[in-house]
Amino acid sequence: MKYDTIIIGAGPAGLSAALHLAFHQRSVLVIDRRTGPLPFTLTPLYNVPGFVHKRGVDIIKHMEQEAIKAGARLERGNVQQISGAAGDFTIQLESSTIFQAKTVLLATGVARYHPLVAGSYQPFLPYAAKGNTYYCPDCESPELLGKHIVVIGVGGANSAIAEALPLLEFAASIRLLLTAGQDFKPEWEEKRVAHKLEVIHGQIAAIEGSRGIITALILEDGARVTADGYYVSSPKFPRNQLAQQLALELSERGHIKTGWRGQTKLLGAVDGDWLEGVWAAGDVQPQTQQVSIAAGSGNIAAVMIDQYLQKKSPRKLGI
Repeated sequence: MKYDTIIIGAGPAGLSAALHLAFHQRSVLVIDRRTGPLPFTLTPLYNVPGFVHKRGVDIIKHMEQEAIKAGARLERGNVQQISGAAGDFTIQLESSTIFQAKTVLLATGVARYHPLVAGSYQPFLPYAAKGNTYYCPDCESPELLGKHIVVIGVGGANSAIAEALPLLEFAASIRLLLTAGQDFKPEWEEKRVAHKLEVIHGQIAAIEGSRGIITALILEDGARVTADGYYVSSPKFPRNQLAQQLALELSERGHIKTGWRGQTKLLGAVDGDWLEGVWAAGDVQPQTQQVSIAAGSGNIAAVMIDQYLQKKSPRKLGI
């Protein structure tokens, strides 16, 4: 079977697109390896219309159920290779399973880094977005109102300050725990001093806490770092391996360059010379990483895909 569209990634962007296309009676396959953050987010979200105060895991489950009910198919798997051209794409999974499609939507998102605990990120996972850890200033800053916060710098020292500044509007106090880059550029050091941000240097050796709530971070020198909440400032890298296989043009930070409707282009192509049959949506694009924005971009791409397929082969569904 050749699908009208194969969507790679079952986050808000991919599932929003799947719902629209399935509703328009397109054959849609969504392939997902379940590495996105929402299926593991137990904290409530407050800026997603229609889902205010719902947990991330509940939001994504609901979106998934709606897409499947509309007729989309969901396949769990890791896409290893994508090849072909408009009308005849081949997608191969790690399991060697092969699917074919007329069009493709890349909604592969980004990979975000968690703090290392005794050299491994896994001990932090039971606390990531489970209780009093935070990752997105645009999404979560108001939740920090009146709280004492530690910003964990997983990447550079400068990026830790950059992400701490929006939190200052709401937090009672902020300290920086630098576990990676330690040096500030002069302009960022000036801001740190101006805002009286205390800096703690050290590696995390252990975590005290239970049921997703961190009560203390234990550093290698034995110091206990306590706070009401912990904000993770970490690098976020677009999952662009498949885009590279298709030779798509990427931004300096690795996001897929798109038109406002999710159109993609080959490396070196001029704006407007869009690649036929391939769209991108969600956090893999250079845009603010929020559920509603990702879902909207997925819906826009889906509308364009449906219109493209209409022009290629008009149907007579009512007869």
